[in-house]
Amino acid sequence: MSQKTLTLSMLAASIAVVAGQAHSAAFQLAEQNTTGLGRAYAGEGAIGDNAAVLGRNPAAMTLFDRPALSTGAIYINPEVDVTDNETSEYAGDIADDAVVPFFYFVYPINEQWVAGFGTFTNYGLATSYSPEFSAGEIGGKTSLETINLNPSLAFKATDHISLGAGVNVVYADAEFIRYAGQKGENALGVDRSTEAANLAGDDWGYGWNIGLLLEADDYNRWALTYRSEIDLTLEGNYSNELPTAAGGLNGQSLPGKLDLTLPAIAEISGFHQVQPDWAVHYGIMWTEWSDFKELRASGPQGTTLLEKPENFENSWRISVGATHQLNEQWTLRGGLAYDKSPVPEEFRSISIPDVDRTWYTLGTTYAYSKSLSIDAAFAFLDGSNVAVEQEESVFGTDYNMTSGGDAYLFGLQMNYLF
Repeated sequence: MSQKTLTLSMLAASIAVVAGQAHSAAFQLAEQNTTGLGRAYAGEGAIGDNAAVLGRNPAAMTLFDRPALSTGAIYINPEVDVTDNETSEYAGDIADDAVVPFFYFVYPINEQWVAGFGTFTNYGLATSYSPEFSAGEIGGKTSLETINLNPSLAFKATDHISLGAGVNVVYADAEFIRYAGQKGENALGVDRSTEAANLAGDDWGYGWNIGLLLEADDYNRWALTYRSEIDLTLEGNYSNELPTAAGGLNGQSLPGKLDLTLPAIAEISGFHQVQPDWAVHYGIMWTEWSDFKELRASGPQGTTLLEKPENFENSWRISVGATHQLNEQWTLRGGLAYDKSPVPEEFRSISIPDVDRTWYTLGTTYAYSKSLSIDAAFAFLDGSNVAVEQEESVFGTDYNMTSGGDAYLFGLQMNYLF
């Protein structure tokens, strides 16, 4: 195998975007606030109980007649495990823990216009396999971090209709590391922990979002929202530690870039105050994962380094929840959601071992005063075990794996009305 062929092949093996079964479908994150986490994000665009509604529906900012601030974070503890059925080697807890922060501020300009600003994320992941893992060429370390800066404006057209729009400025930073693994060790005569591919890059992307809020009265509201796709070209450097005699770069680097599309999102949600102390809410979210047809990477002079088919399918997330006003100080929430995976079974890999998952959530708000409140929430995400068969091995052999896992989420949030 020539240096060029091996280098490009190992690059192809290195650039599979890892998702795991930790959050929403594929590498999407639903965790934009703690209040919504407690109700499984059901009715999120129509409720508007604090400034965090900006992250799902800018039109709902018209529900505020005072400046409002919400900020906090969600701790994500995924437990995703992978077993190599050929070697019986077990890779436990391959999805890294993460803290997802957020910040929102809503400012009413007058009776019709409201401005706002939010900082949060819709996409991200972090997974780590040991350098000694047998399938190092398709395992390894992968991270994708994004932050969305989202200034927004809302207009109350009538007593029943509000419109909103925002600009999304997204920064993304990614790192992909793969190792020689057992098959590389046997074929190349190097240690299995030898770094066979390392690609790191970042980029800024831009998009937009719009929202509609329909208010039948103070007790019944519906929302329709849309967030555009965002195209990124993650530019950086590619290197490996494979010896030149084995066709590697021996630690040298060359420019590399990866095209990645963050898909569009549409959502319908509803809120109904059925009793003075009880409300129910629901939502249906659609994500246009069908745009994620392949991963394409290129090197110097536009040389195509990777064309890896993914063929994702559009996915749905369905959620229902309830809120109970226990007394003037305490509010209780609960929710249930079902996430449909966009990954077809025939394209599943240990780099994207995604499966359908069910959310079970609980949350509460403590009102310290009429201006200050604190939210807390917990969620358990239940994912099943799946078989993973990969045929993309650089060394001409297939992998037979089993993957499965759950996740635990804990959130805190502070809300203040000025």
